[in-house]
Amino acid sequence: MNNGLLQSTTSQKTNANYLDRQSRFESNVRSYPRKLPLAIAKAHGVWVTDVEGTTYLDCLAGAGTLALGHNHEAIMASLDSFLTSGMPMHTLDLTTAVKDAFSETLLSLLPGQGRDYCLQFCGPSGADAVEAAIKLAKTATGRHNIISFSGAYHGMTHGALALTGNTAPKNAVTNLMPGVQFLPYPHEYRCPLGIGGEAGTEALSYYFTQFIEDVESGVSLPAAVILEAVQGEGGVNPAPAAWLRQIREVTRKHGILL
Repeated sequence: MNNGLLQSTTSQKTNANYLDRQSRFESNVRSYPRKLPLAIAKAHGVWVTDVEGTTYLDCLAGAGTLALGHNHEAIMASLDSFLTSGMPMHTLDLTTAVKDAFSETLLSLLPGQGRDYCLQFCGPSGADAVEAAIKLAKTATGRHNIISFSGAYHGMTHGALALTGNTAPKNAVTNLMPGVQFLPYPHEYRCPLGIGGEAGTEALSYYFTQFIEDVESGVSLPAAVILEAVQGEGGVNPAPAAWLRQIREVTRKHGILL
């Protein structure tokens, strides 16, 4: 009895065999298996176990999405309750009691209670959210430029990829979304200006301000500035608070969405 789960037809339960089969079933866009050559059989908390029985400490954590670890008891109980409730699993954007409760709870946790928050849409990935934000920013402002930063990662869809700093995945794709300008992102150990520390932060803050406000910068006022407060692909790199405050001040002053 297989308890309803699909079963692989292969009899060789080894990492190498599953990875070989994956290379035949899936395209060359595979990324993590090239660096972490294992097939995961079970996971709980911060631990994952491969098909050969070796257990690993999972520092990847679903690229940051598994804040409570794998198969947390509270989440599993909630999923089990929903799956046996008879409620629909897919309704497009039609509302349900569960969606209503989720929306109410999420909005109640946002800062600045009393502000007129609303959900633009519910989507499955960060790239979808970025694409929607791009369209929203351009529609709301009537402008088309977007400013991003070196080291940024915003997704692999067409618009999100254009906003991503790493050129390796971009080189093979022609005619990515136009109107994107990149500015240097602060880095304590590899400062793009070769300065570092508070002086480097101040210089980059000044550079950003001049880039936006100088009519000779060559760049039209952007619809939005997009950034990560802590870069992931850029090296788990937190932005200095002073730099973030300056960007917020400048964008608010000029009606630029952040």
